[in-house]
Amino acid sequence: MVEISWLAFYLLLHLLLATLLLPVFLLAGRSRLKHQPAAMFRLWQIAAVLLIVTPMFLLQPWALDQQLMPWFQASVSPVLEQHTVLTASNASDLSADAVRQVQWPLTSQVIYLIAPAFWLWLILPLGTVIRAMKLLVGYFQARRLRQEATLIPTKLLSSAVPLLQHPTIHSAMLVGIRQPQILLPAGYLKVLSSQQLGCVVNHELCHLKHQDLRGYLLQQIIGCLFWWSPAWRLVANQLNLWRELRCDAEASAIQGDAVIYAQTLLDCAVHVTHQQNFGAFFAQHFLRQAVLTTRIDAVLQPRAPGPAWLSAAVISACMLWLIASMLLIQQWQLGELPAKHAQVRLSQLKPLAELLQTVQANNSTQVVALLDQGAPLDLPMPGDGNALMVAVRQQLPDMVKLLLDRGADPNISSRGDGNALIIASQLGNISLAQQLIAAGADVNAVVLADETALINASARGDLAMLQLLLSHGALINLQVETPLSDGPQMRSALSRAANEQTRQFLLARGAR
Repeated sequence: MVEISWLAFYLLLHLLLATLLLPVFLLAGRSRLKHQPAAMFRLWQIAAVLLIVTPMFLLQPWALDQQLMPWFQASVSPVLEQHTVLTASNASDLSADAVRQVQWPLTSQVIYLIAPAFWLWLILPLGTVIRAMKLLVGYFQARRLRQEATLIPTKLLSSAVPLLQHPTIHSAMLVGIRQPQILLPAGYLKVLSSQQLGCVVNHELCHLKHQDLRGYLLQQIIGCLFWWSPAWRLVANQLNLWRELRCDAEASAIQGDAVIYAQTLLDCAVHVTHQQNFGAFFAQHFLRQAVLTTRIDAVLQPRAPGPAWLSAAVISACMLWLIASMLLIQQWQLGELPAKHAQVRLSQLKPLAELLQTVQANNSTQVVALLDQGAPLDLPMPGDGNALMVAVRQQLPDMVKLLLDRGADPNISSRGDGNALIIASQLGNISLAQQLIAAGADVNAVVLADETALINASARGDLAMLQLLLSHGALINLQVETPLSDGPQMRSALSRAANEQTRQFLLARGAR
């Protein structure tokens, strides 16, 4: 089954690679390669493949178990701890009351922001379904247009492909993958000359020769899956543009008169402004002003194409980039990251949800039965935490004991949900906190957006909880960075003290 964590890391890598890859292709479009639309179209096809396939390679589970990339490891590790002594006379003396800071790497916070359950479980599939429905509606709309269109007599206009006219469409379009036909607006037959109609038909025949309709359909299907990606939208727009420029160049060469072809583009654009119905989903709207200017300039100002070695060099660089990515996964265990960070399998969601509900209902018998059936004991559900965290939140000491006896890890955390000891400190439940500490809970564990148990106890002004945590080794001067959403700042037990009494209690024990 697909892992939610795998999707989160794929999304992150996809966007990261796009920032490294796409500027290269945009710069290539400004070089002499821009006078080779066929070559530029192939380059953007390569960019599309790299953008989709490379993150999959990087996250394959068969990557070797070796050292991670240092920057990536630091970014997704639960905590990056820096020890500093602010008041000790000897900087090398890291005493128990030294100030210690915990800072969160940027990527860790990005993952925290982009990987909540509602984003990956609801919004992504919902967006895909909506786009797929639009694509399906477009198919039936194009089919209806074909049925309503009438055949153009061969004495008016002839072609190897059947030519049809329709009164409501705004631009010419190629329809039908198995039985291709060219649909022309009925107005074209009135406002365009025979030479101009020939330009339009030749343009669509170029699309047919290159199987562009199949490519466009595949592009739309991929777009249903990658609707969330601005990088894919950029790639799709570039593919559409260079596909049109390629056919413009070929059709203009067939016509033999660039001026007539450019005038045809202008006349077609004027015709569009008088239409109210903008046609089917499959109609490509390339007669708008910005794109029209580019098309006309390319036709009227042809230049000698760039040297063949330039195109070959760019393509070779892309292929080397892909090969290098495949080799990197043999050195860095990116494929293991989803399994180590916030793993939630779709197949585990139902038994996990049942376990959490049963724990909340304090049904010990059913909890034991679910655990015997393989329900995930330590797996946290975003927004709820794991079974032990739910039991602590419900303040069920017997259930907490049962889960600990069954091997529950008291140090499991869930970003935004804290951990079991943090929850106990937030509730001020001394007995549960003692129970967790006796089971091995780390009193200095840090969770993004939840800080530590000591900082939470200080925010409540709970002196008894503070005394308990300090007596078990809690670092009174541990400072934790807040996430970007809260405005980055360093929080400590002293800075979060709920009142003056709590503040004086901490100062008397060495807080700074």
